[in-house]
Order: sequence, then C-alpha cells, then structure tokens
Amino acid sequence: MKLIFNLAVAACLVTGLTSVADAKDIKKKQQFMETIVGKKLVSGSTWLIVSADGKITGDTGKNGKVVGAWVWNKRYFCRNVVIGKNQLPEDCQKVSIDGNQVTFTREKGAGKATAMTISN
Repeated sequence: MKLIFNLAVAACLVTGLTSVADAKDIKKKQQFMETIVGKKLVSGSTWLIVSADGKITGDTGKNGKVVGAWVWNKRYFCRNVVIGKNQLPEDCQKVSIDGNQVTFTREKGAGKATAMTISN
C-alpha cells in the first residue's frame, strides 16, 4: 500500500513539473496582442478583458468592478488597476501561457502568480 501511495505522489509531482515546463513566456508585445488582448480572462468569479486601446475592464464578483490601464514595457505587462474603490500598486508582470491557461507573475516574475483561463 505504501508503494502505491509513493507512486501516486511521484506521478503528481512529475505531472506538475511537466505542466510548468510546457508554459512559455510571452516576451514580445506582438505575441501578447495576438494571444491575450481582446479575450476574456477568467478565474473563478473574476473576469478581465485587456483591450488593444490600453484599457483593462472586468469584475471580481465580490470586490467590485475592475478598471485600469496597461502598457507593454520590454518583456513585461505593466498595469495600473482599481478594483472597486481600491487602487492597486502599479506593477509589471511576467506573462506565460500554456494552452488556454495564462499566468501573470507580479514583480517582473519574482512575486505571486495568478492563473487565468482564456474563455474566448
């Protein structure tokens, strides 16, 4: 029984490492525009749309509407966002994609990561 458990844990770890390895960083604005811009990004009850005109719109469900602006700066998605009445700190984020899963990692890839699914 212990062997089966250890094999199951090992399989989960390998599967997790494989999906991380498959994710590809988005490094160019054109790639970001083609892959992310204009599409609805969803995570639970939160959804966002990053528009070509530099705007961000969406809703968090419980914390309110999302409004903001974005620019592409070198290899990073830089955003300035208000959620409800709360102004978030401006941040530049590393963006990676694996299939229809997009991950935004704060502080140029050194901070907390948020995964969202492209729904359209």
